[in-house]
Amino acid sequence: MTEQELQEQQNVSDTVENILANRERRFMFLTQKDRIDDAIAVADEFYEWFAPEHQDDEDLIQYFCIDELKELYKIKCKESKRKNR
Repeated sequence: MTEQELQEQQNVSDTVENILANRERRFMFLTQKDRIDDAIAVADEFYEWFAPEHQDDEDLIQYFCIDELKELYKIKCKESKRKNR
């Protein structure tokens, strides 16, 4: 690969990382505001990006319990706050 190709590849990779980080922040914000349907819509839109190993699994069905999802969110927020101290 040429230097230019490597730079282009890095730029694309950086852009994807920025988009995913932004979508994750948006998901967390919407969940925190108890806008679960909106948060799920964001996650659904970017599911293939977050879990690329499942992008071709057309028969894959995702199930979740809203209460478990909320509890997991609370746990992750607490862990994140502890890390940022």
